[in-house]
Amino acid sequence: MAEAELTPGASGVTASTSDGNEAANVVDGDLATRWSGEGDGAWLQLDLGATHTVDEVRLAVHRGDTRRNVFELQYWSGSGWVTVYDGESGGGTTGFESFAFEPVQTSRIRYLGHGYEGGGEGDWNSLTEVEIWNDRGDDGGGGGDAELPSEVLDLSDWKVTLPIGDDEDPTEIFQPELDGYAHDPYFTVADSGDAVRFRAPVNGVTTGGSSYPRSELREMEPGGGDETEWSSTSGTHTMTVREAFTHLPEDKPEVVGAQIHGGDDDVTTVRLEGEELWLTDPDTSNHHLLDDAYELGTVFEIRYVVSGGEIEIYYNGRLETTLEHRDSTNYFKAGAYTQANCGNSSPCGSSNYGEVEIHDVTVTHDDGDRPAEGTEAAERYGWGDPLPISDEFDYTGPVDPERWAVPSGDFGGTEGCWEGHAGNGRRCAENSRVANGIMTMTGEADGDTGWLRQELDTRYGRWEIRSRSRNTGGSGGTYHPLHLIWPTEGNRLENGEYDWVEYSDPDAGCVTSFMHYPESPTDEKERADLCPVDMTEWHNFAFEWTPDTLVGYVDGEEWFRYADGANEDRGDIQDVPSGHLNIQLDNFTGESGLRPAVFEVDWVRVYD
Repeated sequence: MAEAELTPGASGVTASTSDGNEAANVVDGDLATRWSGEGDGAWLQLDLGATHTVDEVRLAVHRGDTRRNVFELQYWSGSGWVTVYDGESGGGTTGFESFAFEPVQTSRIRYLGHGYEGGGEGDWNSLTEVEIWNDRGDDGGGGGDAELPSEVLDLSDWKVTLPIGDDEDPTEIFQPELDGYAHDPYFTVADSGDAVRFRAPVNGVTTGGSSYPRSELREMEPGGGDETEWSSTSGTHTMTVREAFTHLPEDKPEVVGAQIHGGDDDVTTVRLEGEELWLTDPDTSNHHLLDDAYELGTVFEIRYVVSGGEIEIYYNGRLETTLEHRDSTNYFKAGAYTQANCGNSSPCGSSNYGEVEIHDVTVTHDDGDRPAEGTEAAERYGWGDPLPISDEFDYTGPVDPERWAVPSGDFGGTEGCWEGHAGNGRRCAENSRVANGIMTMTGEADGDTGWLRQELDTRYGRWEIRSRSRNTGGSGGTYHPLHLIWPTEGNRLENGEYDWVEYSDPDAGCVTSFMHYPESPTDEKERADLCPVDMTEWHNFAFEWTPDTLVGYVDGEEWFRYADGANEDRGDIQDVPSGHLNIQLDNFTGESGLRPAVFEVDWVRVYD
């Protein structure tokens, strides 16, 4: 079979940053144009529009005959970024170089840059062209030899309901029987060998609460023995499904492929009606249109993220809509829920059916509890009990004014807002709120963001913060999350500054620190980078400042350590006179064109 190029057009290419040489230049077919983005961790992302098999990326490097770009190639797995190449370009050509890897099923590819070497070295990341390929010419995933659905999908925490059995009492298969179960044609491995087929005919048996048949998974407690329920206002609950609709019933060609269900009814579903793919909400079956010309067999990815009384729904990686929903009886479902029966669809028989093939389904529940033992520096190194200034965020509303200062001006005519970082947008008190045990700092598309300063000025101490971040919008300039110690008297050139957690994209795969020396008019500093670290996941970041040294930790492991270093251009690195903790989501872009994001903090703990 012939190889297939999957490179998207200009609208499918985004980047975390650029210097005016825009991301779309890498797909314009012109080696004289380029994308350039500065910084370790700057990224370029290509959205393929649907899930495809990818096994090769071809890159043309700017000044590639003298520079060796240092980078990773990553694909989106449905729940996170996975690296398939980590290395350098060859340094011998400005033309295309091929980087092949084992085939993956994905809807997005990302170039994660770490600067360049050769011809000098620097932290610029520059590409003139990028191409995405399926070199085998097989875009169906390559098949497989699975014989049971459990060999394709992890069914440990599910049951399946089938369109067979007694009237209003359909057959249900639970664990552990489910692991060895298949039913042809209603619940079996698809012909491709890499998906599970769910089929429900219009004359199938229905549950007592529905007039429509289903072949569908229902989420269960761990181990699959009991039905589960969770609250949309407590913790974070995520389901990612990669699936394709493959057949529709006659007369009423409608099938649901995935859903969140409440105690009595569905909350939101992914529903195909003819060629129109819709997201529903409780009030309407046509809430948000995803695709007005869906072709049967097209694999796509749907992702639900439920937290804080809201449901964020992503389609092929892009946030499509957010629904408000507050309930404690929720659970996930996925499969084929045919929206037709013998009363509205003919013929009334097993040859008339709805069908969905699921390639992957994953569910996670993060209740915000403390991490596993040993991943906190304070616990591992015996820092003792947290000081009263610490904050577990076990309340609701604004941050505690006894612990935190927030912006207090009226910049832009809004009370509680200051001018933003370097004059970009605004920092506003309202953009830092506490709910469900988490402080959420929100960066908006218009450049408004949050800022917090801990009400403790000190020389020396230990801080540990459990945090994560993520982009919530599809495009635009990215916010910069930071944990830092800012000098009490300001002026870092005189007094120094400790940026112990900093990164240039809420979805970053690396974390950086910048330790600025005091008494340094030229702003000399030490930089440390740690990769890979998925910053969209919870991690514990700790910083220790003593009279002798500065030490950083990630999940209890030492990351960097600095001491002394004074010379004619700077003082000793640990000699900042005094400072306070800041938590910031900085706007480096301007007053518009920002990619919305959130910076979430589970707790902040301070120690002597």
